[in-house]
Amino acid sequence: MEYDLEFLKNFDGNILPSQINISDLVNVTEKHVSQFRYFYSSDKSEFPEIIIEFKNLHIPHLLGLSKDHHLNLSTYQAREIINNLKCDWNLEYLKSSDEQWFAENKDKLVGVLLLYQLLHVQNCRVLTPLYIINSNFGRRFKRDNVYFLILRSTNNKEYTIELAPMKNHDNIFIPKSLKINDTHVYKCSEISLTFLRSERIKYDKKRGKGRK
Repeated sequence: MEYDLEFLKNFDGNILPSQINISDLVNVTEKHVSQFRYFYSSDKSEFPEIIIEFKNLHIPHLLGLSKDHHLNLSTYQAREIINNLKCDWNLEYLKSSDEQWFAENKDKLVGVLLLYQLLHVQNCRVLTPLYIINSNFGRRFKRDNVYFLILRSTNNKEYTIELAPMKNHDNIFIPKSLKINDTHVYKCSEISLTFLRSERIKYDKKRGKGRK
């Protein structure tokens, strides 16, 4: 199966995580999903324009490849993880080095393949927990500083990307986490979010980071 732009646009979530090619997943995500800023308009007067900035360095965290979720990796530097996933670390390596990681995070592999649809608000619902901060559900979102959620239901599962504000920015958000079948979302309010456009984040080789 070839992972390309058409695949991302039409993916229905119907794939076994054990059959996912992790290198192809990272490459197609880098080419068509990450290193972009996504621009939206909303029906919330507090946030008439929302920008989501999604970088390559967010990918390992969304896959659960961190010290908190995967043991025995040779590095936990996001940039090095990305390079290793492209070249050396296949799914069998990740599973064998920490069997519990795959059991707990396998659905996140599917979720990353759905990020194109989530970030383009393609057959998605958009929710905000901003108005439930005093409930049991709201405290979790407040702790994680989550302002918005984009949810996609497919293949009998719900995939949610949680968004938190970028430091020192009022309307720019970054991916906080990727959740599957998260019951917390049912206490959130639905909002209207309209995708406007995306812009590639240019990479500054001298500084080693994205720039406008």
